[in-house]
Amino acid sequence: MFFNIYRRISVSVIISGICILLAVQGTVSGYTGKEITLKLGNAEFIPLNGTTNYQIKINVNYSVSDPNLIGQKVNAVMKVHAADGTVLKTTSFPSGFAANITGTTQMLTNIPKIIARNITTEIVFMDLNKTNVLSNTVETLPHIANLKTSESMPTITNTT
Repeated sequence: MFFNIYRRISVSVIISGICILLAVQGTVSGYTGKEITLKLGNAEFIPLNGTTNYQIKINVNYSVSDPNLIGQKVNAVMKVHAADGTVLKTTSFPSGFAANITGTTQMLTNIPKIIARNITTEIVFMDLNKTNVLSNTVETLPHIANLKTSESMPTITNTT
């Protein structure tokens, strides 16, 4: 009887120890969000002919400082926010992309003209599963290009 109690306590201690070890090891080898540096390349906010949408096209330049990430698949996530901060749309790569030492990534999404007032965007690089942040966040305002005079101009506010 005492043997079964000690056996259960021993198993509980071993399992707890393994869980603590995994938790500590996970935080030691975790990402800091500084493995990749992002800088805005350019941003465009263009009406799509024959549709009721604008296309948001943003290029970000990146530089990888963690050599373990070079050649590994990462992901980029772009969120489009309304003026009140509500996320209107989130876009990312379905299968990620291989990170080079430096490079440029283009993010594209479409937004209906009717909700395109006072929008802002943010882009961040994450691991392939989109659970860990690997970079700084680039917040940007898409520039309006090629608008016809008959179209209503969206109002865009600055987030910085």
